[in-house]
Amino acid sequence: MAKHVLVVCEACGTHSEADANQETDGVRLLHQLRELHERWPRKDELTIETTTCLCICERPCAIAFVGTHKPTFLFGDLDPATCAADLLTASELYLDSEDGMVPAYRLPAQLRPRRIARIPPAP
Repeated sequence: MAKHVLVVCEACGTHSEADANQETDGVRLLHQLRELHERWPRKDELTIETTTCLCICERPCAIAFVGTHKPTFLFGDLDPATCAADLLTASELYLDSEDGMVPAYRLPAQLRPRRIARIPPAP
């Protein structure tokens, strides 16, 4: 069975060193996702993980969908207060796609303009 991961950037939304002690937008998004994920019927098929930085700081909040033998999809400019449910909907599309290809028109409307990149799977 393929492994599927939704990776959330923890650093997203940190604007200065003064903000270092405050919760970032990325961490807020992570909390929203984990709360919904707990009640999600397919939670055993998708792991939610974090990374310290996805290196697209000019487009916070950022996440990546990663799957075994599937392309990685990178999304940015996400609103942590409103996008968690849409991300789980997109996760279902990714899980259900044998090759990982999810056309933009099938994504929730809020996510369509937020897709930044599709990175081919590792050989």
